[in-house]
Amino acid sequence: MTAANPTEHDDPVSSLRARIAQVSAPPMSDAAKHLLDALLEKFPTSAALFYGSGASVSSHEDPTNIIFDFYIIGPSYDALYASGMLGLANKIMPPNVFYFETPSPDGTLRAKYAVLTIDHFESLVSTKTFHSYFWARFAQPCRIYDPNNQMRDRLENALAQSIISFCANAVGLVGKSFTAKELWLAGLNASYKAELRAEDSDRAGKLIESYGDWAATVTAPALRAAGYSVTKENDKITIGETPKPADLSWRMRAMAGAGLSVARLLKGTQTFNGGIDYIAWKIKRHSGIDIGVTEWERKHPLLGAPGAGLRYYRLRAKQKNT
Repeated sequence: MTAANPTEHDDPVSSLRARIAQVSAPPMSDAAKHLLDALLEKFPTSAALFYGSGASVSSHEDPTNIIFDFYIIGPSYDALYASGMLGLANKIMPPNVFYFETPSPDGTLRAKYAVLTIDHFESLVSTKTFHSYFWARFAQPCRIYDPNNQMRDRLENALAQSIISFCANAVGLVGKSFTAKELWLAGLNASYKAELRAEDSDRAGKLIESYGDWAATVTAPALRAAGYSVTKENDKITIGETPKPADLSWRMRAMAGAGLSVARLLKGTQTFNGGIDYIAWKIKRHSGIDIGVTEWERKHPLLGAPGAGLRYYRLRAKQKNT
């Protein structure tokens, strides 16, 4: 049986933070940094978390064909928003999500960004938060961008807590003995169901493979931090006590997730500024059809969406007949 790494065993959170810092160390792509610098001009006292497809873009891919995903983490909602209503919406149904685009030497770069305060983020990724929406996302590798170097320590701790929350809630799906990949497959697939996300059945496996040794290096220390005694033999992890079955908890998350997903979509029609341009861009990218968004539709996206949708179907029918 392999001996546990002393640092990992004595201070598993420090072990997780070291791995998080390692992932954040390599330079970002020019496109991601350009977007973040432009975006943080709007939020000068904030830091950002960079995750999703854009975080793994290779140098040969065209960044103008990618939607980058960011979380803006600020010190307070008063600092983040001039509007008290936006801050209130963020507190009641987090997060608020917005669309952002900016010119660059490569062409127009696009991003979706969500907004939270650091206090709120720390709360949402803790084990006290029942639903997986936040801690399952941020248990996965992501990058910290903190040009003011004011929040890095707290963000590293919060990301470590995300991993702990994810592993603690997923371990009941796999029992006492498992591989890190088995735990992550079970946890990610359960989290997709909890958000009504229509992912391919092999999506979780592909993600885990793309993350390299992430699951293998963070799972054991996360479980130790959650209070489990852990031994490792080759790639097999064994915990000293049988975890509580988690099927019922995940079914409850899936039931709650249905309502939460609908509520977030409805709220997004009000907060996702520029969203109709983003949708039009995606339609043109995938089908070649330019629906030509009007200024009225930009000002009234919820009312304008049906008309834009009808225009798309007419243009698609015309395209098929030519």
